[in-house]
Amino acid sequence: MATAYDTTAAPRAPEPVPLSRARAAGLSAAKRYALVACLDAGELNRKNGFWHGLADGKPICGVTVADLARDGLMAVSTENRLGMARLTERGYSFARALVGDATGADASAEE
Repeated sequence: MATAYDTTAAPRAPEPVPLSRARAAGLSAAKRYALVACLDAGELNRKNGFWHGLADGKPICGVTVADLARDGLMAVSTENRLGMARLTERGYSFARALVGDATGADASAEE
């Protein structure tokens, strides 16, 4: 019988990948960019027909933001012709997983 302190016990299986990281990997490149842009800027604002995060960022298509809102990853509010989109709690965890994957890939590329 193996005890908790027995070093001859079988090795543990690797920890499973967190669910948000696995699901975030299944998103399209446009959706991943929109989530990370929203995380970096704090919110997306609609201007000239497109959504924008940081001033020097690429514009984001309205369909992408609408899809993310439908998936529960962003909360969108509009007043007149102005719009604002913020990450939901679920969207924040997806964006953090994407940023974590990107920094992990950068670190492994440098080695």
